Amino acid sequence: MTLTLWQTKRNNAFSVTNSSKPNAPNAMSISQDGADFTYFSVMKFGSPGRDMYMLLDSGSANTWLMGSSCQSQACQIHNTFGHANSDTLNLTQTTFSLAYGTGQVQGTMASDTVSFANYSLELGFGMATTASDDFLNYPMDGILGLGRAASEELGVQSLMDALDDQEGLKEKIFGIHLQRSSDGTKDGQITFGGVDASKFKGKLEYTNAINNSTWEIPLDDGGVDDKGVGFKGKSAIVDTGTSYWLAPPGDADALHALIPGSYHNGETYLVPCSTTANVFVTFSGVNYTISPKDYVRGGATGSADGMCYSNIIGHQAYGPNQWILGDVFLKNVYTVFDFDNARVGFASHSVSSDSSTTSSLSSSSPPTTSPSSSSSSSASSAQPSGSTTATSAEGPSKTVSSSSAGPTSSPAGGVDSSPFGQAGATSGAPERPVNLGCIIILAFIIGLIL
Repeated sequence: MTLTLWQTKRNNAFSVTNSSKPNAPNAMSISQDGADFTYFSVMKFGSPGRDMYMLLDSGSANTWLMGSSCQSQACQIHNTFGHANSDTLNLTQTTFSLAYGTGQVQGTMASDTVSFANYSLELGFGMATTASDDFLNYPMDGILGLGRAASEELGVQSLMDALDDQEGLKEKIFGIHLQRSSDGTKDGQITFGGVDASKFKGKLEYTNAINNSTWEIPLDDGGVDDKGVGFKGKSAIVDTGTSYWLAPPGDADALHALIPGSYHNGETYLVPCSTTANVFVTFSGVNYTISPKDYVRGGATGSADGMCYSNIIGHQAYGPNQWILGDVFLKNVYTVFDFDNARVGFASHSVSSDSSTTSSLSSSSPPTTSPSSSSSSSASSAQPSGSTTATSAEGPSKTVSSSSAGPTSSPAGGVDSSPFGQAGATSGAPERPVNLGCIIILAFIIGLIL
């Protein structure tokens, strides 16, 4: 595996594992940080424009990037965007604020041409004028909201709605393949308007979403190897912007109890570094296997006991029956987010996703019918809470607030000094979970690698 240094306009660099250019039409490559924690794609904003690394977040429909007028230290070490980069940039007088616990971004709403994956469209987005130091350590210059329209809080059209309206998608879907860095394939890819049949084997199995704002789907069960826990009434939010698998403590306890030699340390768990146990989740009667390559964090803990931290975290982000499945799970499957039919589809990764293989854009239809009995689909190897304030010069501000879903301790077992603890509501509106999104990534990475 080769890490290349992505140089920004200033004297700094981030280690990035760049993926190969996709052969499939209407697709863009997904790169990552080399540690399977953050996944992002390069998009050109403006005309003549500037390339920006945008973190992919299916947990939210909010899109923002770091603006050139931002003087925060986090902005100083990232690519920023402004009038110097584009003759077509339209800045408004509407301000926004997205709060992630003690970390936040604030700025001004804007619109411009955005080019990616053979598309070029007009898109509204936020341009950050301030960003907390919590964004210092990660390669992305902004966040691309790929969530459902109901989770959009900035008062503009979501990316997928804009893409469908302006480009006339055959199907309002996107398919996503997240690569595991250790495999060295460098073939991460997101495809819009269809799926890339070269990235998966077998058929796509769909599960209908159970609410209108997130990609939350009912869970049949979960377990380890051939033994199920017997979960009932559980659901999972499928989120590309979350690195880990978050489950309420009781559920995480039940899963880890089936991994021989495991034990917990607060919200985190330790498992034998040498474990070969495969964890699975079941949706619509199909089992999907999560390899120990993904749920076991490599490297010893510093004690001489041969134990490693688990990437399955015992944290209740929302209700007592709600899980969040992030990249720990998604690296093991090809995933389709279907806006037209409000459903999520999974298929097992293809045996080899060689970048030289000819790719084709395929329809996700007709929908497959899931078997009533459980079958196996195993791979080779899982919203920032926040407040959003839109303030217009012509009228009073509009505030949408929510409670935080962020954990308060790091997977390393210590106190997490990251920005993602409880956020106070800023209005009298009832608290509600909005999008966990990418911010859970940052909360955990700080505890893991700093």
